[in-house]
Amino acid sequence: MPYSIARLSAPALVLVVANSAAAQSFTEFCPGGDPETEAAVVGYVTDPDMGTIVPGATVAASWVQYDARQRVEAEAGAEGLYAICGLPRDADVSLRAIFGDWRGVAVSYNTAVTLAQQDLFLSLTVQPERREEVGSLSAGGSRSRILGSQVIRAEDLLDLPEMSVYELLRQHSLLKFDRLSTLGEVILLTSVTLSAWGSHREQAVEVRINERREGDGVNAIRELSIDDVSRIEILTRTEASARYGGDGYIGALVITTRNR
Repeated sequence: MPYSIARLSAPALVLVVANSAAAQSFTEFCPGGDPETEAAVVGYVTDPDMGTIVPGATVAASWVQYDARQRVEAEAGAEGLYAICGLPRDADVSLRAIFGDWRGVAVSYNTAVTLAQQDLFLSLTVQPERREEVGSLSAGGSRSRILGSQVIRAEDLLDLPEMSVYELLRQHSLLKFDRLSTLGEVILLTSVTLSAWGSHREQAVEVRINERREGDGVNAIRELSIDDVSRIEILTRTEASARYGGDGYIGALVITTRNR
């Protein structure tokens, strides 16, 4: 649970400068902000296994407002302290710490007060691949429908925790991620296996973002948050070939972003 900012204290062995942790008011953390309509959350990002701070980590806050997902980010300073301003009052916000490929567990936070503290944890001793299921999408209900649908729209994603498109599609029933010796990690349709020269081999799908063909589709979607998504289409071989000709012979993953 978040607690009053008056209790803000630095993690063990960390010396915090006076102009960060010593600041105890909304205006000190958020100059120019409106405490009547806005809220802020501050805290430390630490590695629970090592017992140390994580300087330079990005903290993402996302929430649903006016039937659309909103997102803001802030960077933890050298002392591990972050401050996110501009949050709506009385809203349920999801907070997550990110550092490179490492992603912390999403924490739910309610902006009931103008300024409060929520510390976040990010384990850098765990391999990033083990964090791909962050915000796990359990079976059942709308989540199960999303993970089996050929078309995913922005409104379908409103109730999901903040995550990357990579994390979302890793769990989709129509796709599988694998490593091919000559291509690295690729995206495959679970239904497609082609026969070539008497053997079976799998082929990567075409990945397009805003209709731009991506040479490295996996890395391209790692950089996208579901907050950025307007529409995701998973096209079969027939559908992709009709739209893109020979480039879509194996199928296609087509992503349209909000700010295309």
